[in-house]
Amino acid sequence: MRKINDFKPFVPSNDFAVSKAFYECMGFTINWDSEEVCEIDTNFGYRFLLLPKNHNNYAHSLMLHFLVNSAQEWYDHFEDVGLVQKFEGTKVAPPELMPWGLLITHVWDPAGVLLHFAERPGEPDASR
Repeated sequence: MRKINDFKPFVPSNDFAVSKAFYECMGFTINWDSEEVCEIDTNFGYRFLLLPKNHNNYAHSLMLHFLVNSAQEWYDHFEDVGLVQKFEGTKVAPPELMPWGLLITHVWDPAGVLLHFAERPGEPDASR
């Protein structure tokens, strides 16, 4: 029987060391690392592969969506750790209610990848 055991997107970077430090500052962990790729763990059961290159400026076309229990708590965390102050080119926007009903904190990583920390308002466990 066919099945998929795992799924990890490849995420580009402009400066591999800076992007690794950025994701660690967010509270994520580097599970393993090489010159060609490293695995970033959100510490919530989800991982992605960080690349040392940004072919054709792909980062500006990539978005990652994290469904979370509180967009505000994530925003507060990013403010507390000083993401914008520590990493040039990054941005963090306060939670915004989207027309489709999700409350989203937007974060742009150092390469320009757009991260959505999205909450379903009003649900008991908004991360499910």
